[in-house]
Amino acid sequence: MDWNKTKTIFIIVFSILNVFLYSMYVNSYNEAKKLETLGQINVDDELKASHITIDQLPTDVKKISYISGKTRPFEEADLASYKEHQKFVISTSGLILRSALITPYPVKEFNEQSLSAFVASYAPLGEEYKLFSIDNEKRIAIFFQTIQNHTIFYNESAYIKVTWNEDNAITGYEQTAFQNLKTFGEKNTLIGANQAVKTLFEKGYLPEYAHVKSAELGYSTLVPLTETRVLSPTWRIHVELKEKDDTIREADFFVNANAVDGQVIDMQENKESIESN
Repeated sequence: MDWNKTKTIFIIVFSILNVFLYSMYVNSYNEAKKLETLGQINVDDELKASHITIDQLPTDVKKISYISGKTRPFEEADLASYKEHQKFVISTSGLILRSALITPYPVKEFNEQSLSAFVASYAPLGEEYKLFSIDNEKRIAIFFQTIQNHTIFYNESAYIKVTWNEDNAITGYEQTAFQNLKTFGEKNTLIGANQAVKTLFEKGYLPEYAHVKSAELGYSTLVPLTETRVLSPTWRIHVELKEKDDTIREADFFVNANAVDGQVIDMQENKESIESN
């Protein structure tokens, strides 16, 4: 056998095989990209077919980091300048502050301006909190702590719940707080608000005739530890849902802004815990 000739044939065959495999890889890659693009087009078409409307959402793609912080214990020294108009009870753990106003605080209209003014004046660190919801039936308003203008959604260590009576006068509040909130790790590119909406639709959270009203970027709990919390960037998608009797119900959905697969975060347990305390 002529070994040199055989070796040359093997080299030629393997070269042809490499070219063939590479061409198959390129074709597969291009087909995958086509399918990905087609998939995006199909989602847009399916949204239209389901009569789902979307208001103008943020279009900029941000890069932000994770956040960490420790639960803040309240101490009597923190309350000295607030005791003229209210009485305080601190929980055994020191992590929950409850206020009862000596004289109820009358409010003409329960809106963001009036409630935010009350919280800023009557609650320690009140300027760090942002109004999230008002429930006139239950007579409660929920505020969430913020960091760098981003809301920390439904965290049991970062809320103020304001309550009022039948005479439309605020009677007190309940408060928890983080301390030493800071960013850590590298800034990551987040999925956009529109992608978060498509994720909700693909996972079955948006029924026919849903109306997407707004999207807000904030944080939610990623890792709950004893004292320290790790918070991950999260999209809050606010929608109007049409019920069977044609009534409109408002709802919020939360999508992990760092997750490529668009993890939807269930906040119901945290919501019920905060609102029922």
